[in-house]
Amino acid sequence: MKLLYKNVDKEGEGTVGLIAEEPEDMWHAYNLISKGDSVRSTTIRKVQSESATGSSTSSRVRTTLTICVENIDFDTQACVLRLKGRNVEENQYVKMGAYHTLDLELNRKFSLKKHEWDSIALERVDTACD
Repeated sequence: MKLLYKNVDKEGEGTVGLIAEEPEDMWHAYNLISKGDSVRSTTIRKVQSESATGSSTSSRVRTTLTICVENIDFDTQACVLRLKGRNVEENQYVKMGAYHTLDLELNRKFSLKKHEWDSIALERVDTACD
Protein backbone atom coordinates (compact mmCIF):
# COMPACT_ATOMS: atom_id res chain seq x y z
CA MET A 1 0.00 0.00 0.00
CA LYS A 2 1.20 3.48 -0.77
CA LEU A 3 0.82 6.23 1.83
CA LEU A 4 0.09 9.59 0.17
CA TYR A 5 -0.29 11.65 3.35
CA LYS A 6 -1.03 11.29 7.04
CA ASN A 7 -2.60 14.14 9.02
CA VAL A 8 -3.43 12.90 12.52
CA ASP A 9 -3.50 15.34 15.45
CA LYS A 10 -2.68 14.73 19.14
CA GLU A 11 -6.28 13.81 19.97
CA GLY A 12 -6.18 11.06 17.34
CA GLU A 13 -8.51 12.66 14.79
CA GLY A 14 -7.31 12.91 11.24
CA THR A 15 -7.13 11.80 7.64
CA VAL A 16 -4.89 9.36 5.80
CA GLY A 17 -4.51 9.18 2.01
CA LEU A 18 -3.81 5.72 0.60
CA ILE A 19 -3.55 3.73 -2.64
CA ALA A 20 -4.00 -0.05 -2.52
CA GLU A 21 -1.42 -1.52 -4.90
CA GLU A 22 -1.77 -5.27 -4.21
CA PRO A 23 -4.69 -7.59 -3.33
CA GLU A 24 -3.34 -7.89 0.22
CA ASP A 25 -3.67 -4.10 0.57
CA MET A 26 -7.42 -4.40 0.01
CA TRP A 27 -7.57 -6.72 3.03
CA HIS A 28 -5.72 -4.10 5.10
CA ALA A 29 -8.17 -1.42 3.89
CA TYR A 30 -11.11 -3.68 4.82
CA ASN A 31 -9.74 -3.99 8.35
CA LEU A 32 -8.95 -0.26 8.63
CA ILE A 33 -12.32 1.11 7.50
CA SER A 34 -15.09 0.85 10.06
CA LYS A 35 -18.69 2.02 10.39
CA GLY A 36 -18.89 5.79 10.92
CA ASP A 37 -15.63 6.60 9.11
CA SER A 38 -15.59 9.03 6.18
CA VAL A 39 -14.09 7.82 2.91
CA ARG A 40 -13.41 10.09 -0.08
CA SER A 41 -12.77 8.67 -3.55
CA THR A 42 -13.64 9.10 -7.22
CA THR A 43 -16.69 7.24 -8.44
CA ILE A 44 -19.11 7.05 -11.34
CA ARG A 45 -22.69 8.17 -10.73
CA LYS A 46 -25.68 7.87 -13.05
CA VAL A 47 -27.24 11.33 -13.26
CA GLN A 48 -30.70 11.97 -14.71
CA SER A 49 -31.59 15.38 -16.08
CA GLU A 50 -34.98 16.59 -17.26
CA SER A 51 -35.35 18.96 -20.19
CA ALA A 52 -37.91 21.76 -20.51
CA THR A 53 -40.11 19.54 -22.66
CA GLY A 54 -40.33 16.92 -19.92
CA SER A 55 -38.12 14.26 -21.48
CA SER A 56 -35.37 12.91 -19.28
CA THR A 57 -31.90 11.77 -20.20
CA SER A 58 -29.37 9.93 -18.09
CA SER A 59 -25.62 10.03 -18.26
CA ARG A 60 -22.75 8.56 -16.28
CA VAL A 61 -20.59 11.16 -14.57
CA ARG A 62 -17.21 10.73 -12.87
CA THR A 63 -17.20 12.64 -9.58
CA THR A 64 -15.48 12.66 -6.20
CA LEU A 65 -17.66 11.82 -3.20
CA THR A 66 -17.18 11.64 0.54
CA ILE A 67 -19.44 9.15 2.29
CA CYS A 68 -20.02 8.23 5.92
CA VAL A 69 -19.60 4.44 5.85
CA GLU A 70 -22.62 2.40 6.97
CA ASN A 71 -21.84 -0.98 5.41
CA ILE A 72 -18.62 -2.65 4.21
CA ASP A 73 -18.42 -5.59 1.78
CA PHE A 74 -15.21 -7.19 0.53
CA ASP A 75 -15.40 -9.15 -2.73
CA THR A 76 -12.32 -11.39 -2.63
CA GLN A 77 -12.84 -12.70 -6.19
CA ALA A 78 -12.90 -9.26 -7.84
CA CYS A 79 -10.66 -7.73 -5.14
CA VAL A 80 -13.09 -4.83 -4.66
CA LEU A 81 -14.13 -3.16 -1.43
CA ARG A 82 -17.73 -1.86 -1.55
CA LEU A 83 -18.56 0.89 0.92
CA LYS A 84 -22.20 1.91 1.26
CA GLY A 85 -23.14 5.12 3.00
CA ARG A 86 -24.57 8.62 2.85
CA ASN A 87 -22.92 11.52 1.06
CA VAL A 88 -21.59 14.00 3.64
CA GLU A 89 -20.27 16.73 1.31
CA GLU A 90 -22.45 18.71 -1.09
CA ASN A 91 -21.73 17.88 -4.72
CA GLN A 92 -22.88 19.16 -8.10
CA TYR A 93 -24.40 15.77 -8.98
CA VAL A 94 -25.22 14.17 -5.62
CA LYS A 95 -27.32 15.75 -2.88
CA MET A 96 -26.18 15.75 0.72
CA GLY A 97 -27.49 12.69 2.54
CA ALA A 98 -28.07 10.66 -0.64
CA TYR A 99 -26.95 7.04 -0.50
CA HIS A 100 -24.06 5.88 -2.68
CA THR A 101 -21.82 2.85 -2.89
CA LEU A 102 -18.11 3.50 -3.43
CA ASP A 103 -16.13 0.72 -5.11
CA LEU A 104 -12.51 0.85 -3.95
CA GLU A 105 -10.35 -0.99 -6.47
CA LEU A 106 -6.63 -1.59 -6.81
CA ASN A 107 -4.58 1.51 -7.68
CA ARG A 108 -7.49 3.85 -6.86
CA LYS A 109 -6.67 6.73 -4.55
CA PHE A 110 -8.83 7.17 -1.44
CA SER A 111 -8.69 9.10 1.80
CA LEU A 112 -9.90 7.75 5.13
CA LYS A 113 -10.99 10.07 7.94
CA LYS A 114 -11.52 8.75 11.45
CA HIS A 115 -12.68 10.67 14.50
CA GLU A 116 -10.25 8.63 16.56
CA TRP A 117 -7.23 6.80 15.18
CA ASP A 118 -6.13 4.24 17.75
CA SER A 119 -2.60 2.83 17.91
CA ILE A 120 -3.68 -0.46 16.31
CA ALA A 121 -5.11 1.29 13.22
CA LEU A 122 -2.02 3.51 12.84
CA GLU A 123 0.21 0.45 13.22
CA ARG A 124 -1.80 -1.34 10.51
CA VAL A 125 -1.24 1.62 8.16
CA ASP A 126 2.51 1.50 8.83
CA THR A 127 2.60 -2.29 8.34
CA ALA A 128 0.62 -2.13 5.08
CA CYS A 129 2.85 0.63 3.68
CA ASP A 130 6.14 -1.23 4.21
